[in-house]
Amino acid sequence: MNIVKFNIYILYIFNNLILNVMNESLNFNLIRSGEYQDKAIIMIHGWQGNKDSFKFVVNLLDVPNCAWYFPEAPYDFEDNPDKKTWAKEISPGVWTVEKPKRMLRKFIEDEVLSDFNSEDVFVLGFSQGAAVCYELICSFTHPLGGIFPVGGFMREIYKNTQLKSLDFKPAQFNRPILIGHGRDDHVVPLESSEKAYNLLKKYCKNIDLYIYNGRHKIGIEYLKKVKELILSKYIKA
Repeated sequence: MNIVKFNIYILYIFNNLILNVMNESLNFNLIRSGEYQDKAIIMIHGWQGNKDSFKFVVNLLDVPNCAWYFPEAPYDFEDNPDKKTWAKEISPGVWTVEKPKRMLRKFIEDEVLSDFNSEDVFVLGFSQGAAVCYELICSFTHPLGGIFPVGGFMREIYKNTQLKSLDFKPAQFNRPILIGHGRDDHVVPLESSEKAYNLLKKYCKNIDLYIYNGRHKIGIEYLKKVKELILSKYIKA
């Protein structure tokens, strides 16, 4: 290979690396409440959702002085750009979440932690978004303000009771974790959250499971509990 061809090859590789980095940025909405923001909440939507799916939670939760981030999953569901998913089927029955995990981690570090201390950042994930909480947020090396998976599940590989397989970092062992699930959920069974709770409580000192009346949705009672946990950190003695 002569020097000209070699330089062209290097330029090609460099351009592709740049394109890959650019393509690994998540779309998101940002809503600010109050005159200033001393905390942030990241809302992770579920299967077939998008960055607009849970903006209504801002008014329901009504947390003052808060920046709300709504990242959007990178994969289209059945080629529909308005319906997104955090997992991609790479072969029949085999799903990958590695790229979304990497993209979401980058999003949190670049967009959120650049403005807030990690302990002022709270993560709320619904359904598939709750699964993302378990897989990504629980592997974060920064201690978070709180983690709130609701109506979700851990992937099948996490039936193993060894936390080593879960990649759950010690940074979250003392952080508030409130798992929520509707009693009559026929989409993701209550048992899924119970199994997650029974595994994590072996290691986490500040974890609870809240079961509310309802189906596959975010319960109002659960949101009240989440709000109490968040605001308790900011009540001045």
